[in-house]
Amino acid sequence: MPTGLRLEIYTTIHKGWRNRLFQMSTKAGRTDYTDQVSLESLYSGLQSIAAGIRLHHHGMEALFIHPLLSARMPAAVERLDKQHQHVDHLLDNLLLHVDAMRKQAAGFEKRRELGLEFYLAFNRFISFFLIHIDQEEEQIQPALWNLCTAEELETAWQAILNNQTPQEAMENLGMILSSADVDELGNLLAFAKASLPAERFDVGSKYAQSVLDDHDWSTLRDRLGAK
Repeated sequence: MPTGLRLEIYTTIHKGWRNRLFQMSTKAGRTDYTDQVSLESLYSGLQSIAAGIRLHHHGMEALFIHPLLSARMPAAVERLDKQHQHVDHLLDNLLLHVDAMRKQAAGFEKRRELGLEFYLAFNRFISFFLIHIDQEEEQIQPALWNLCTAEELETAWQAILNNQTPQEAMENLGMILSSADVDELGNLLAFAKASLPAERFDVGSKYAQSVLDDHDWSTLRDRLGAK
């Protein structure tokens, strides 16, 4: 990682989640809930979001970030765990609601009303989730910087990178690429280059090139020494 830079555990991936959730909110608002194909597409997107959030929060954070906090800020870990449990509960309710709609006849007259209730509930979920990730960025991240060594944080972040499947890694990278600025991407990819096997970094680098515009990719390529 470049000297003098502090590792951002939360910010870049959270920017990606904000972007993805706002897009899903728009999709939920525009969906024709009486149309089965549209409803199946919405349900598939919701399943993907739920799986991704559960991986990020209940998986990676609990395994690799919370142990660092527990020896230093045990009350903070307890609070985060409770929030993660509530996030999980809200996601379960949203999935059950849409799944119930899927099983009704396509012409069921109450589908539009039930769809509106889902849209409202999904946006209430976003409101809670935004407060939660803001607390992680504004309170937990500074505490990690103050109470952990740079080596501890880099080890935790490397473990997160190395414990994702290729599909999970590409999904997370896609969210980050859609939302982070060039400086954030440069710092993240520089750390990934130093931490990951060359073949895995090359796959991510090529994916970044396919997603970014020519100017942004050229800037990143120069910083990373990529071909």
